[in-house]
Amino acid sequence: MKKKKNLLSLYIHWPYCMSKCPYCDFNSHVNETVDIDLWIKSYTNQIFQMKEDIQKYNLNYDGLTSIFFGGGTPSLMPLKIIESILNTSFKLFDFNQNIEISLEANPSSYETQKFLDLKKLGINRISIGAQSLNSNNLKFLGRLHNVNDINRSLNHATKLFNNVSADLMYAFYGQDLNLWINELETFIKNFDLQHISLYQLTIEKGTKFFTDYKRGLIELIDNDLAADFYTRTNIILNKYNFNRYEVSNYSKINFECKHNLSYWNSDNWIGIGPGAYGRIWSSNSMFKRIEYQNYKNPKSWINKNKINCNFEKIKILNTNDADVDTLSMGLRTEKGFEISKLIDRELLESAQFKTLQDKKIIFRKRGRLTLNKNYLIKLNSIINYLTNH
Repeated sequence: MKKKKNLLSLYIHWPYCMSKCPYCDFNSHVNETVDIDLWIKSYTNQIFQMKEDIQKYNLNYDGLTSIFFGGGTPSLMPLKIIESILNTSFKLFDFNQNIEISLEANPSSYETQKFLDLKKLGINRISIGAQSLNSNNLKFLGRLHNVNDINRSLNHATKLFNNVSADLMYAFYGQDLNLWINELETFIKNFDLQHISLYQLTIEKGTKFFTDYKRGLIELIDNDLAADFYTRTNIILNKYNFNRYEVSNYSKINFECKHNLSYWNSDNWIGIGPGAYGRIWSSNSMFKRIEYQNYKNPKSWINKNKINCNFEKIKILNTNDADVDTLSMGLRTEKGFEISKLIDRELLESAQFKTLQDKKIIFRKRGRLTLNKNYLIKLNSIINYLTNH
């Protein structure tokens, strides 16, 4: 029997931004002068190192399924660095015939001007962080661009690329639900998008908003209103033929983000760059899942890279942690996940699982587990109940 090929994706982290947004807890730093040749060498070194690790873990794969440039603001990356990463990746891993190569961009005029060059390098999917079509909301969210920048950027992107996504944020204190629905409909009608990511505002530790929240300077909306925002938003997206294939992600048919699906489906991905995560299934002797995180500080990552020591953390996930991750990620999606991804199948024989089945909260069919879409908003509680947490 022919051995099944595993899916393999590559994530590239660029840590720099023009400014730090008040809600952002990602590994991002205010832009500084970069040594292009040094960054090329650092990315190249880690890509070579991860190729060796893939061979060590005996992972059988058929070229890269996706590459994702995230950040930070990767559209600020010098084109020479992007070109080098893509050339090295192709040389070492080869590309799947239908590879998706995504890059996140902000809608500033400087970054928009680079779209044609990015396409020539091989980028075939652009994800633009619009966040809002309301000037006051953009100011509240600490964004440097304005509504005109968004219009110009998205119009330019949709002329060049066949696969364009945009991010919007919503459900924050003081936002009117009806005004949000009008804004969302206007956004959909104005731009020929294939994908939309919609995120309700959350307050994360280490952010300016967290400090402001603790000081009573900003508030969160209550859970019932947040649920109303979510329900009304889903109705609008469905009206315009955007399918909710994950909690916060919507796409036209066949335009789901392949790279994000690799996370949600518990597939394999390599993380390159400061603070990037990676997870790989090892088929050596015992089926294991290896998780690592690179050094977060850009200078530390570069210095450690010189001695082939990129990982700040690395561990083999125990059975429970691996299965909790598989459940919490896989049940976020419309199609759920393959039961074969669970290490401990006895979980499916537990009283808790049978209760969830009887109540039609979880469905088991054709080798997959799926969640009743009406319970997506309660996913964390369901996972905790199922795994006795």
